[in-house]
Amino acid sequence: MKADRLLEEIKSQVDIVEFLSDYVRLKKSGQNYKGLCPFHSEKTPSFMVSPSKQIFHCFGCGTGGDVVTFLMKHDNISFIEAVKHIAKKAGIAIGELRFEKGISVREKILLLQKEALKSFKENLVGSGSAQEYLKKRGIEDVSIESFNIGYATAERDALSEYLRNKGHGDPLMKEAGLTVFDERGYRDIFRGRIIFPIFNLQNEVIGFGGRVLDDGKPKYINSPETEVFKKSEILYALNLSKDEIRKKGYAIIVEGYLDTIMCHQYGFRNTVAPLGTSLTSRHLQRLKLFTEKAVLVFDSDDAGVSAARRSLAILCDCNFRAKVLLLPRGEDPDSFLRKSGNQPFKNMLSKAMSIVDFLMVTSKGDKIDAVREALGMIAGIKDMIIAEELLSELTDRSKINESALRGELAKIRNKLGSPVLEGSGLQGTAKNKEEQLLLSAVIAFPEKAGYVLSKLNIEELRNETVKSLFRKIKGLPEKLKVESLLGDADETEKALITKLSLKPGFDFEHVDRNIDDCLQSLAVKRFEERRREAEESGDIALLDSFLKEKRRLIKEANL
Repeated sequence: MKADRLLEEIKSQVDIVEFLSDYVRLKKSGQNYKGLCPFHSEKTPSFMVSPSKQIFHCFGCGTGGDVVTFLMKHDNISFIEAVKHIAKKAGIAIGELRFEKGISVREKILLLQKEALKSFKENLVGSGSAQEYLKKRGIEDVSIESFNIGYATAERDALSEYLRNKGHGDPLMKEAGLTVFDERGYRDIFRGRIIFPIFNLQNEVIGFGGRVLDDGKPKYINSPETEVFKKSEILYALNLSKDEIRKKGYAIIVEGYLDTIMCHQYGFRNTVAPLGTSLTSRHLQRLKLFTEKAVLVFDSDDAGVSAARRSLAILCDCNFRAKVLLLPRGEDPDSFLRKSGNQPFKNMLSKAMSIVDFLMVTSKGDKIDAVREALGMIAGIKDMIIAEELLSELTDRSKINESALRGELAKIRNKLGSPVLEGSGLQGTAKNKEEQLLLSAVIAFPEKAGYVLSKLNIEELRNETVKSLFRKIKGLPEKLKVESLLGDADETEKALITKLSLKPGFDFEHVDRNIDDCLQSLAVKRFEERRREAEESGDIALLDSFLKEKRRLIKEANL
């Protein structure tokens, strides 16, 4: 099978809505689906997906394309990597497909991480001290297996040597964040540590966390950021938790690896954790694929309360409905569950504090300070229903007049200002609207392409993106297909194709009239441009011929 036909077959076997739902939380909106764009920060959904056309377009940042385009941009991978991934999901063998030489750096790193995990797991089987440590921490065999826990031996370059024997080079190991170079040469980053592999949503190993078996420092280390691993975007165990999060309708957010593992072990399988960093909007963007509700679980000491405050501010800004569970002083989920078991933790979860309650209870100032802090968080929420719910609760809890609270809230919102959507990057939209409308008509009705091309002088078009696309349409060997046009388009062209596919900008019932009106309007514009040039040059004969041409155009328009 030819490569282009195989590609068409692959895309036809994958439903774009189902595929993108692993990356974007989509909701039905008329015939299409809508969600928050994963490619830029936004509070109001402007990312549209068309199941009938199998395309997406963001009307905030202008990004658009098909399922292959999406995966390439989202995961920052090559065309062939995206095609391979989609084909695998569709169950299609693509052994005969050849678009590139060798494999990309990203694929090499993922392969290397997979080999490293195999080594770490083999090490654990052979280490009595590592197994004893896990047993002492209450981690059961089923958790070791499901979380793929391993062990890095204490030798300087045990992993490096293992990977060299598998044919991998030192530079790639360093690029993958597995080794560093010092005065003695390459050495392993992870040595003498329990290893917690970190997976993406596709269950690919992208990094590792390591904990010492004693009280050595640092207690934990993580892989450095690489082409496949971005610490501020990854939530530990989200790959294992996503189905349970969807089922229960909320996520439990804890602070560390062992907290997460112990929560899962005791039946709270909707638990995730950031990787040793504060919660970020990128974390929540991933989590929002599965829920918009979360319970934060922290120690009740000053550090835990401060961490909860920081996390709540981010959760509010991302329109999450959040609650806080403060454990007894000196306890974390790991220690609490091992001491008290499942039921007490479950009872405490059911009594988790709302944002307002948490701020009122933990404020170090007086009631007014707590109220101002709560108003500051409410002001960051763009979902008016959630904001109203919290304001009503704050009114009841503080016993302050609601109109006074609303007045203060309005002042805070005015200071914060309103968000501005990013531009689409498509220039000349209003100035050259006829050109885009003609292209839109051809995309919507491919059978009209021949007529439009016969009447249109492509080289006179002012919008370079429209001009380029009409050239490509003219050069197609067969009838225009949007998927074929997308496959041969650059990023700007794809964005325009998907935008016009989802918002054509004309009445479908009168497409022929719209086409003729646009062609007529363009003809008049070009005439006026040439007439002005003739006037400026003083060429009377040329000007006279243009005036005759104008009368002809007016007569044709009135027929």
